[in-house]
Amino acid sequence: MSSSTPGVDSARRLVWASDEVIARIEQEVRPQVSLPRMIALAATSAFVFTWLPAFVVFAATTIVAPSLTNEASVGTAAFWALQVSMLVAITAAVTTVRRRAAKLGGAGTDASTQGTLLRVAIHILLTGACAWLVLALQGLSISQIASLTAVLVVVLHLVPVIGARLLRGIRGRRGPSLSDPVS
Repeated sequence: MSSSTPGVDSARRLVWASDEVIARIEQEVRPQVSLPRMIALAATSAFVFTWLPAFVVFAATTIVAPSLTNEASVGTAAFWALQVSMLVAITAAVTTVRRRAAKLGGAGTDASTQGTLLRVAIHILLTGACAWLVLALQGLSISQIASLTAVLVVVLHLVPVIGARLLRGIRGRRGPSLSDPVS
């Protein structure tokens, strides 16, 4: 018969780590990203994910309803999309700096539903303001600017949310059927 050794029992006991050890392990597992890297990542991501949809909106509007864009060319639409994307990237960088400053200041981030809805509303307003500024500088009328800005905000903010919900719904319906070997 084998008997348990004293070393095995002591190795299985739960040992509490100090806060310093936990912080060091957390830093290795989830390292903190530097502020310049966060700014660059936010600005680059905002530019990349804004330019193509904005170009599609402006180019499609130019082709389908040229009166809304004063019969601008597709090249002009690409330039407008570039300008809007640059402004959105700048606002993303500033938002990142403000959020980081608030987090370091002890305010933290509001993870509640109201906080999330407020951030989404602010992003929608900022996107609309960027598009409004670019289009106003191009000499479009207020009705043209309002129409293009509304379509752009819908494409940039509403379509991705609807797409994510649809994908989550499809994945949710497929999930149980894949795990059930009988059906």
